[in-house]
Amino acid sequence: MSKIQKALQKVTAAAGGKATDSRTRETIKTAIRSDHEAKRCASLPHKQRIEVDLGLLSTSGIATLNEGESELRDEMRRIKWPILANAFGDQRKDIPRGNVVMVASATSGEGKTFTTINLAMSIAAEKDFDVLLVDGDIAKSHTSELFGLTGFPGVTDYLLGDVSNILDVTVGTDLPGLSLLPAGRADEHASELIASNRMSDLVTELSQLFPNTVVLFDSSPLLQTNESQVLSRHVGQVLLVVAANKTPTAAVKDAVALLGPDVVVNVIFNGMKRLFGQKYSFGGYYGYHYKR
Repeated sequence: MSKIQKALQKVTAAAGGKATDSRTRETIKTAIRSDHEAKRCASLPHKQRIEVDLGLLSTSGIATLNEGESELRDEMRRIKWPILANAFGDQRKDIPRGNVVMVASATSGEGKTFTTINLAMSIAAEKDFDVLLVDGDIAKSHTSELFGLTGFPGVTDYLLGDVSNILDVTVGTDLPGLSLLPAGRADEHASELIASNRMSDLVTELSQLFPNTVVLFDSSPLLQTNESQVLSRHVGQVLLVVAANKTPTAAVKDAVALLGPDVVVNVIFNGMKRLFGQKYSFGGYYGYHYKR
């Protein structure tokens, strides 16, 4: 039995009950940031800054930072702790670019963007870690749309050479710990741009410009576009969202086979029926290091 099949077996078994983590919170120390850390985050070198529409996020099903405890926030904590451990814990030396994470899915409608934004909000609440949320789904750019950044220059503008300094297109927010990088304008050669040396240089630069930061990419479906497959070569971790009772096992196996050979794959099995507008629940979590 392959590692993929074993992983899916464990995820499926967890779907009917309590979520399972491959690593626990004890592998890395985390805490909610204080007012002092909030002021530090506000000084990050952004030339643009926006106020996040928390009402819009909330109505879209996103767990905002100023909300009380909820099941969704607890689920996001279980998801983020292994990712933070890979990025900043003892095992980071074995995971190049472990702080660069791509959220992906095999097909559309599995809750990928929903998961990405909720995960970003959860990481932003951390005391010692920030998050740069990058809209890497050039064709759809739902993340940019939700934050009111449609039409803003971003990733593609930088890759095309129209922007020389990436800080000219990163966007700060009024939420401590959360920064944004819009998708930019649509381009028919997005796959080639993401495969370029300039993209690799961009990922390295973002990691250096934003220390103690998770660079979190929302991406396009792996089996429907080429961009995510190419992007996975530049990241250290992939969070693969699998829809319960929807995504065929064969599709998940095909999606994982397209990923970079050394990337750490973290699988989320969730039971959401629609992307936005109703309660979101994860049936299970399983992380494994997959190498071909």
